[in-house]
Amino acid sequence: MTRRGVMKGIGGIAALSMSNATLADAQAALTDPLPSDPHTADTYRSIVDAIIPRTPELEAELGPEHVPGGLDAELEKFLIWDFNHFQEIRSEMVTENLDGSGVGMPRAMFEFTLDTGGLGSDLDALLDLADLSLLDLLDRGLDADALEDFLTFGALDSIDVSFADLDTEREGVAAFDLTVESDGEVYHQVLQNYPYAPVFTLAFDLVAAEFLATGKNHEPPAPNDKFPAGGTFTQLAPKDRLRCLWTIVDGGVLDALDDLLSPMIPDVGILKFVVMAVNGLHGFGYYTEWSGYGSTKTATPNDREMEVPAGEVQSRQQTDYPGPAPGYAANWRHAVPGGFKDPKAKNLNLPDDLAGDDVIDGLGGGN
Repeated sequence: MTRRGVMKGIGGIAALSMSNATLADAQAALTDPLPSDPHTADTYRSIVDAIIPRTPELEAELGPEHVPGGLDAELEKFLIWDFNHFQEIRSEMVTENLDGSGVGMPRAMFEFTLDTGGLGSDLDALLDLADLSLLDLLDRGLDADALEDFLTFGALDSIDVSFADLDTEREGVAAFDLTVESDGEVYHQVLQNYPYAPVFTLAFDLVAAEFLATGKNHEPPAPNDKFPAGGTFTQLAPKDRLRCLWTIVDGGVLDALDDLLSPMIPDVGILKFVVMAVNGLHGFGYYTEWSGYGSTKTATPNDREMEVPAGEVQSRQQTDYPGPAPGYAANWRHAVPGGFKDPKAKNLNLPDDLAGDDVIDGLGGGN
């Protein structure tokens, strides 16, 4: 076992010890196919829990299959995987030119180090990265003192993002080195795409601090035992987390925080789409067969395989969908009484070789 492997393992146990997880949970974390640092994992877990919480009150009315929430389906892994595959950066589109003149995107757009381990506050670390001062924040209409009081990146000590063996003369997808230090433990990954997942969590913490500084919260923030490694964002009450995210879309907060976010996010405007994606991805992950992929759920799509029998996937049980089956494709429109009408045969423009239902043998564990 490499030193890196030992470090990652120790880090996983340290984080879990804070969350009162079981030994089985700890072992699962050590073999997690989607390793991530505790701050990233807890931030997305807090979003998942706010959007799709467990609903035990529905068991008596609808059945036990309606109780599990998004965390039971490990939707945080779905979000982390998707955001880390959000945008492909190609080597030939990057230039070593630091000032951005000429053709190509400056290398500096995609590399940064944020170190919160200094003597100052987490806001000081961010100001140092952005080469700004507290007075600069006042000029931008921000309450610098309040922002400093509320901002915390939780267990995060430092994050470093850099290209891995970048060769701008070679065509192909650029790889990134991501190193996160959390509570003294190091988590390292080499990713084929820009590591947006951990970077977005820093943005969420900063936006949450501004959310609190301007008094937009409905409930007071408080340390959250469910997400102990998270930062300011996880300290918001569940509904305030969703209100906070919406300020990114409709609150003008990105204009005020643009200079602080720019060193970490190549295009700050992308955060508006991220918020919309956060909402949509929960539906894709929770109500499709994704949870049925089991141990392959965080593999690339071509390598995912159904490990849960058709019809036993939680989302299918909730919707009474039996999984792909002969005749079901033609009959699905009748699932909602009065919802769909069959078109008249004379109005259909069907190919001459139509054989029947759109059934593909072997898809989804059945036929």
